[in-house]
Amino acid sequence: MRNDPNRAASWIAFILEHCQFPNRDALAVQFANAEIVELCECGCNSFALSMSMPDEVARISAGGHGYGLVFESDFWDRSGPEDSGPLEILLFADDSGHSSYVEIDYCGNGLPMPEHLNLELTPYNVFRVAPEHPCYPG
Repeated sequence: MRNDPNRAASWIAFILEHCQFPNRDALAVQFANAEIVELCECGCNSFALSMSMPDEVARISAGGHGYGLVFESDFWDRSGPEDSGPLEILLFADDSGHSSYVEIDYCGNGLPMPEHLNLELTPYNVFRVAPEHPCYPG
């Protein structure tokens, strides 16, 4: 599936609705104040983000730890020839704790994103950063 700005926007909507990020409202504000600045062309649907006014937006991760993984949510696709394949969505933050990259891989990025997906809408795996990070609600 070709990666383009419209595809990235649909992934953002999917992430907010289905990924079970612990502070969905903070993540929604991050996405609303970010610009898609790079689209991966390897066959995945990953994209980089740049915050227009990061100082005015709550962080999704503790800052000062460099660039790193904040959250992962994995789903089963039931449209393949073997009737299943994993879709992984990983959210990364920059050193300031703001969203910087969304990695969306199919089968561990071992296969290009299929044209059509039949995703189970509840993730089979959710990985969150440590509870002391500010992406956890109060």
